[in-house]
Amino acid sequence: MKKYYFKEKFFKITDHYPILDDNGRKAFFVDQKFKFLGYEATVSNANNLEIFTINRKLISFLPVYQIDFKDSKKKMTIKSNISVFRKSIDVISEEGKINVKGNLWDYEFKAYFEGELIGEVGKKILYFTDQYQLKVHDENFTEELIALCLSLNNIKDMEEEATMNNN
Repeated sequence: MKKYYFKEKFFKITDHYPILDDNGRKAFFVDQKFKFLGYEATVSNANNLEIFTINRKLISFLPVYQIDFKDSKKKMTIKSNISVFRKSIDVISEEGKINVKGNLWDYEFKAYFEGELIGEVGKKILYFTDQYQLKVHDENFTEELIALCLSLNNIKDMEEEATMNNN
């Protein structure tokens, strides 16, 4: 099992930060583009080679993200589902469907592929900035789980912004 740590900036119009591995080394880099509408981010490896991009679709009832992987030309879709008590997210790729169950308010999620736990996402609390830990149980899904973590964070940011605008 590998662990990765995400730490966002406090003030973020755009975001550029490293994703650290369990030894504290920079394993990946996130570059969020400035957009008035939508969300776009690029993830690169430690050698600054682009791995994938994430784009949120603008016209959809619930959040939908398109992930384009650069090396393999494969695509993946992350979409939020209607759920009453717990957050339900589907990750659809060429390999199959990854089911994600969790609680968006506590930011605790588990990802399953064909019934097997492949990863967990958790938010660290009591910090000024958003900080997350990703536990990868199946390293064949590392990039997919990183994209999932970034998309979940954007969903949470959107919901917090909507709550602030309604008050």
